Amino acid sequence: MTTSSLDPRLTPARADLAAAFLKGRVTAKRFCEGTRYQLIDGLTNLYGAPDANTPLQTQLLYGEYFTVYDIKDGWAWGQAEKDSYVGYCRADALSPDLHPGTHYVTNLSSHIYSEPDPKSPAVGQVYMMSNVAVINEIPHKGFVQLADGNWIFAPHISKDHGVDPLSEALKFLYAPYLWGGKSSIGIDCSGLIQLAFAATGVFLPRDSDLQAEMIGTTLDDDAVPQRGDIAFFPGHVGFMLDDMHLLHANAHHMRVSIDPLRDVIDIVSFQTDEPPLRFIKRPAED
Repeated sequence: MTTSSLDPRLTPARADLAAAFLKGRVTAKRFCEGTRYQLIDGLTNLYGAPDANTPLQTQLLYGEYFTVYDIKDGWAWGQAEKDSYVGYCRADALSPDLHPGTHYVTNLSSHIYSEPDPKSPAVGQVYMMSNVAVINEIPHKGFVQLADGNWIFAPHISKDHGVDPLSEALKFLYAPYLWGGKSSIGIDCSGLIQLAFAATGVFLPRDSDLQAEMIGTTLDDDAVPQRGDIAFFPGHVGFMLDDMHLLHANAHHMRVSIDPLRDVIDIVSFQTDEPPLRFIKRPAED
């Protein structure tokens, strides 16, 4: 099997280097096991090349694990553990010191403080679905301490997941659009789907074509969409708010918006020769 026959988004393989688990499946000059690192920046860009001027592929959140196969000129090349996405991020956004997450951030964003006091210096900002390692769940002045000695406001984190992806997605209404974005300061269509489902404990791939392969059951053409169904378009995806409206992160309004499904179909039809609405899928019920 050649490297070209595997999805490059999910395959840690280059001509000169590949992950050891791909030995026998891809051709590379050498193979290595990789080293597990953890994201210490609140939000880290992942690129397809070691160049910040290239298009953004996706983003990594605080506390995520990232397996690194190569570090060169300040760039780390590896694979995200959560969704298997492969790319380059800044090496200084990573740490070899691992603190297993105990809670995740439920607020759109939150600050990490040096002391359990909102007037103390904020040492970082984290975003929804970031993992944090709490060492004592009993709040002190409303804050809980993290494994690195810093503090976060206890009501902004949780061990428990939500039950409704659409309700989680609605938290991002009016958030600005950003290609490859995965936070309230910038998000794209498939990032919105991925984060919303992750908040309910369901972990989906990063991109809409991969999500379409995993989500639920395709509705018949004459079926009436309902709240929470997922509408797939060529290169686009969104949540059905009801039978006629779509919640989606989009470059048309450059934000997360609610629009009539008919309007979205019309806009997409001007951008592609393919059928503007591929299908609508109903997520599986637990």
